[in-house]
Amino acid sequence: MMSRIVIGLFLLVTALGVRAEEDFVEARKTVDRLNASLIEVMKDAKKLGYQGRYKTLDPVVRESFEFEAVSVLALGTHWKNLDKDQKTAFMEKLTQLSVATYAAQFNGYAGESFRYDSSQDLKNQRVLLRYFLNAPHEKPIKFEYQVHEFNGRWQIINIIVDGISDVALRKAQYTSLIDREGFDSLLEKLSRKISDYASNNTAPG
Repeated sequence: MMSRIVIGLFLLVTALGVRAEEDFVEARKTVDRLNASLIEVMKDAKKLGYQGRYKTLDPVVRESFEFEAVSVLALGTHWKNLDKDQKTAFMEKLTQLSVATYAAQFNGYAGESFRYDSSQDLKNQRVLLRYFLNAPHEKPIKFEYQVHEFNGRWQIINIIVDGISDVALRKAQYTSLIDREGFDSLLEKLSRKISDYASNNTAPG
């Protein structure tokens, strides 16, 4: 009797392990596509220019991230105080800022490549995918992607770069600004940041 229970538990754990591994594989497809797009944009950075990089990355970023979930995390308790139009406006502004940031920062190529390292199961049905951005003669940069499944699609909800959480930084900045100046001021400053990225990258590359 005891042996059957032990075998049953072993089979259950094994089955769960297989499903988890399949989840990691599916989740990696999202991150791999984003990383591959970033490298390709970097390789063609001079030819594309800022606007070309933005246009190329826009659909990839929108598909890779779940910006409603990111928005909820970034605004904390302020999110529930916004009406539908405000939530929509913030999500779109956050999306545009994310694309603009990538287009501005991934603006050249010097042999960089992303290397997958490992996966980790997290709470709340999330997984963490660990990668390193390698460049010749430079220390690798660790990228940890927190990914969650939404309606059958794995999407990114946070990125931790060398131990610094993007969502945590945004939450600290955004909630403090709302407390001091209000939600409209936050949208205005995000719009200004997007415009700054464009104006500071007018020359190709």
